[in-house]
Amino acid sequence: MSLPLVSVILVCRNEEKTIKKVLNSLSNQTRKPDEIIVVDGQSTDNTVSIIEKLAEKSNNIKIITNEKKFTPHGLNLGIKNSKGDFVFIAGSHTEFDEKYVEYSVEFLMKHPEASAVGGVSLATPANDKSCLQKSMAFSYSSPFGTASRHRHQVKEPQEVDTVAYACYRREVFDKVGYFNEKLLRNQDIEFNYRMRKKGLKIFLLPITNNYYVPNGLWDFMKKNFSNGFWNYITLKISPYGISLRHFIPFIFIMYLLLLFIFLVLSKNAVFNIILAIPFFIYLFIDTLFSLKYAIKEKNILLFFCSFFVFLLLHISYGSGTFWSILKSILFTRRKKS
Repeated sequence: MSLPLVSVILVCRNEEKTIKKVLNSLSNQTRKPDEIIVVDGQSTDNTVSIIEKLAEKSNNIKIITNEKKFTPHGLNLGIKNSKGDFVFIAGSHTEFDEKYVEYSVEFLMKHPEASAVGGVSLATPANDKSCLQKSMAFSYSSPFGTASRHRHQVKEPQEVDTVAYACYRREVFDKVGYFNEKLLRNQDIEFNYRMRKKGLKIFLLPITNNYYVPNGLWDFMKKNFSNGFWNYITLKISPYGISLRHFIPFIFIMYLLLLFIFLVLSKNAVFNIILAIPFFIYLFIDTLFSLKYAIKEKNILLFFCSFFVFLLLHISYGSGTFWSILKSILFTRRKKS
């Protein structure tokens, strides 16, 4: 009996800092992919030249140009040009465990009820000596920072609503279609929702891949803002395709705005104190998580960095959703007038 073919789809654009690590981790798998299709969105840095050098040493790396540049277009282009019985979606900021492909394929072959699997995406600092990057990684991996289950370690396979960097059976795309090209973010969440709607199951596996966090604070904020921004658009396109947890930072932003207005306008001190209690609780929880991490790492600077980064994560993410809703309302009014 012939072994099933395995295809990896890697969409990238201007990823010269991480692309070599990512491709090496895919090329050095214990179960080597039959093809690694790199879909480049017209990079303007050295990304393509790095890929081409690696492709010279490996006969399974192929490069396709994504003229539309955006992620969902690149994913669909790669899938349509792939030949694998199993299709992996890789990320250009993630270094994969050497047994990831082997374990995923074995699980899918032994469990016909599973249509897709993914591993834990553990946030990792590119520079382990940077307090800021370590704090950003901790914020993504902490239950206080994000409620995404694929960010946290698991001990055994468990059914979930979505995973990062999934391995799909080829027939999933025949049943569900392809990624929604209207969604420049959250296209995987919406796609996995359509899977579940069709009765197809997704499993999170106890194997860890390292996701490298943004290099600087500005990139960190932009990423979070963009993630939050696309939540409302995803909700409009697919009302049940995104869960309530994605809107908790938005609720936090609305609460902060309300608190600010009342503190400025209200002269009732007792009412203002009561209204501020949730914020004090938030600061207390932030302090606990940050302090625990600093003690674990034996570095007091991590307490201050983590405390600040948690706040920045939630505010930038929530602000993205707030701006998306406001922009939608303003656009609708202009259209009517």
